[in-house]
Amino acid sequence: MVSPETSLENSMIATGFACLRQYLPDNNLGRFARIAQKTSGQRRFGSAALDLCLVADGQVDAFWEQELNLYDVAAGALIVQEAGGTVTDFLGNPGVFPKQILATNGKLLDPLLPLM
Repeated sequence: MVSPETSLENSMIATGFACLRQYLPDNNLGRFARIAQKTSGQRRFGSAALDLCLVADGQVDAFWEQELNLYDVAAGALIVQEAGGTVTDFLGNPGVFPKQILATNGKLLDPLLPLM
């Protein structure tokens, strides 16, 4: 079950960085800085599948990453949804978008979207 956290300031957020990012004009560093200023803590575990399962289990409140592949996120996204969380792109469109994935406990989706 996803976490009950409602406050972005008290939330623990996980992310990752694309291994090949030098060609990306939007390489996640700016987004990371914006979110780090508004949250309690950030984690980087190195596996999108693990990160998504941690959201589903309530151990982290949200996860975002970009430039992934469908096989990186498909199973974990389903697990998040089954646990009561949300899976969207960075604009809040529901669905599985490997190039932009934002998974939350549902309560933090709206406060996170402007930071994306």
